[in-house]
Amino acid sequence: MVLSRFGNDNDFKIKANPSTQEFFGRNVRVAVMGDYPTLTDLDIAYGKDFASEWLLPHITDLSAHTGAKNLSLQQIDSLARIIATEYRHLKITEILLFFYRFKAGHYGRFYGSVDPMVITCSFREFMDERNSLIDRFTQEDYERRLYEDLNNPDNMSREEFEEIKMLTRMYEMIIPNRQ
Repeated sequence: MVLSRFGNDNDFKIKANPSTQEFFGRNVRVAVMGDYPTLTDLDIAYGKDFASEWLLPHITDLSAHTGAKNLSLQQIDSLARIIATEYRHLKITEILLFFYRFKAGHYGRFYGSVDPMVITCSFREFMDERNSLIDRFTQEDYERRLYEDLNNPDNMSREEFEEIKMLTRMYEMIIPNRQ
């Protein structure tokens, strides 16, 4: 799925770069409920540790956005590996949504000093939000389908079903099954 949809690893990096975070920040339902690959899917499609490699420019972008000059390359690399391991089940769009929300101040304000622990703790808060969003969107989808079913003129009512069932039984009594 990943290769056919996104192309090779370089094509993927171009298509899912830090500038795409804003789109998913504006389209939360798409980010959370959409059909996108997980970090595990990336490693399977593009090779071991690709997810960590993909995360590097996103973490660097986050660091630059917050004005944090204190994250070393070693910390950025370590953080990418931790995220790729701990949150490997997340879709790439959920990761993009996290980075957008972090930059938008959903997880507090940081005055030029963002350490890896702040980011990983913010991920835990994001997971609670994500799970609530999944519950909410699932409930909304169920209610929408229920409303559509109840208001579909092609659907029969319970009374119509019972009448057809009764007529079928009467027909079967009058005309026995032939074998």
